[in-house]
Amino acid sequence: MSRAILSILFSLLLSNSYSQSQEVSKLVDRFIDTIQVHSFMRQKIDFDSLRKDTKLAVKDINETDSLLNPFRKIVAELRDSHSRVALSEDKEDELALIKLFATTTYEQAGMPPQNFQHKMINGKYAYINIPGVMLEHKKTIDTLQKQVQFLDSRNPKAWIIDLTENDGGYFLPMVIPFHSLIDTNQTFSYFNGEVDKGGNEILKDKFQIPSDGLYTDTSIMAKQLGLDSVMSLTIKNNKVPIIVLVSYITASSGEITTAHFLGQNNVTVVGTKTNGLTSSNELIYIDKGYSINLMTGVLHDRRGKTYKINEGITPDILVDLNIPKGKVYYNDIKKITLEKKDVFLNKAIEILEN
Repeated sequence: MSRAILSILFSLLLSNSYSQSQEVSKLVDRFIDTIQVHSFMRQKIDFDSLRKDTKLAVKDINETDSLLNPFRKIVAELRDSHSRVALSEDKEDELALIKLFATTTYEQAGMPPQNFQHKMINGKYAYINIPGVMLEHKKTIDTLQKQVQFLDSRNPKAWIIDLTENDGGYFLPMVIPFHSLIDTNQTFSYFNGEVDKGGNEILKDKFQIPSDGLYTDTSIMAKQLGLDSVMSLTIKNNKVPIIVLVSYITASSGEITTAHFLGQNNVTVVGTKTNGLTSSNELIYIDKGYSINLMTGVLHDRRGKTYKINEGITPDILVDLNIPKGKVYYNDIKKITLEKKDVFLNKAIEILEN
């Protein structure tokens, strides 16, 4: 092979390597820019140092597919306990990611099906279990509304809403079916770290409950999920006592759903302290298949309480599960909680009977 051909090939390899390095550098900048604009922790991060250190750490990386671990390291250093980064095989655009999220079933994802349960207890208390909602959002609303409609037709003397197994996901399918049980038009909001001139918290994303029961959302995600227009059913037995059951498993959107009921006169929260993911997340598509579920604010409930990072919701009435003292891992607490589900339910019945 002639020197001229070798020189051309070498130049092409250098050019291709430089192009790939440029793509890596651009993607790193875009990822850090997203965090700098949207993260709740943005005021505590030295972004100049973060950018410099990250560029140094990835200097030998030429493929954007190899940036998942460096991105995860950045997210871990935020220390917000609620942000995650993911890499999808479908690298087209944000819409492709949303469509994948909207159309994948639990079976296709290799996940167990949701645990839907509803029943009348002692012929007078309406019990319903609200599972976490990662996928099949519209199906979840339809299922829960049918269950609520059935229970309401039995004229219950109280509602027992079980969130003890609810480890989060997307909150809207969890709250829409219970629209008529809420006695106000605005329940919770979020604090994203901004304050006014007087030092008062500026609250964002105040969750509004439509007076006509019609939930509308013009976003692309809502349309893909089938939640762009959803009518909530009327519950006629809506003045009776409501018991909301929670546990340490209750996390993220499960905690937001709990906050949806907090502060209402006929609501009593029963159980153990919740997990502590009382914050909001925004799913943001970066590029090249990367997306980040970024923590953007902390919960502010309608009682006026703004939660700290990792602060769970303390029930009105505590349930003792006799969990061993000392260091106990999450999976151990989860196992004990699920084994002692009857303790939560018995406490709810005891409160209602008394």
